[in-house]
Amino acid sequence: MSGVISLWQGSPHFRGAFWKILSFVCFSGINGVVRYLAQASNGESLPSYEVAFFQNLFGLIFLIPWIWKNGPRSLKTQKPGLQTFRIILSALGVVLWYTALEVMPLSQAVGLMFLGPLLTALGAAYFLHERIGVERAIAIIIGFFGGALISRGASLTLGLETVEGNITLLLPVLAAACFSGATLMVRSLGHYDSSQLIVTYLLLFMAPILLIPTLIGGFWPEAWQWPWLLFMGGLAALAHLALSNAYKAAEVSYLIPYGFTKWFASSLIGYLAFSEVPGAWTLSGAFVLMSAIVFLSHLELKRKRRLEV
Repeated sequence: MSGVISLWQGSPHFRGAFWKILSFVCFSGINGVVRYLAQASNGESLPSYEVAFFQNLFGLIFLIPWIWKNGPRSLKTQKPGLQTFRIILSALGVVLWYTALEVMPLSQAVGLMFLGPLLTALGAAYFLHERIGVERAIAIIIGFFGGALISRGASLTLGLETVEGNITLLLPVLAAACFSGATLMVRSLGHYDSSQLIVTYLLLFMAPILLIPTLIGGFWPEAWQWPWLLFMGGLAALAHLALSNAYKAAEVSYLIPYGFTKWFASSLIGYLAFSEVPGAWTLSGAFVLMSAIVFLSHLELKRKRRLEV
């Protein structure tokens, strides 16, 4: 036990890995609940934006003790503009993601979400003028090839041969782009605001944003749906807190491979709860995509170490 405590106190990378794995286990649980709510509804299922609204509303309830203990001053952020942009990106990403989960098997939707780090690398090259280099370019190309394999598997599973079907395949990819941008902002905010404040702002201000479409196109949840929505709120609060702690403890590039926990956990939930068995296209695409991301994160660590010398 003392050895584990010493490792926890002395190794920020160990702490970062622990928090990242815990975070994505919670996110996988949320994915399963979203899919269950979409399939178990006798009539019309709750819209994705309404599910996201109640998740954030109930998630905020779990953080009320922290807000009460620390008082109004605990809600003061040093980066209001960055917080606002992150919240908008996160809200859009959640709606796109939950819409994808309603129509796609978990293993395929989560697999396509792993295009996020590749999109982040391309965005950094375009917006921040970072040099990609030959090795990073090869890793990105291989990663997108893996995404194409998963897309092919989804097309065969769902019979997506129309324009609407192609848009469906884009949903998790667009969500990944939103989440990748928000993740980079969390890393930056971690230098100024606490983990609790970062999560509180997300849950506090995402709810009003998502309330607007909920009032327009949503409807009152059924009695059996309320416990699941409350459960999602608790998972969301824990997941975001764990993710913020992870990015404060270790570098984003180091933590990227641990995000694969989400694919394995979500695939397991999909198999146990919904009898969803990943096909050969999905398995091979996920393997190729994960390998590319591992290689890309390895190159990023090497680059940072060179800069530190």
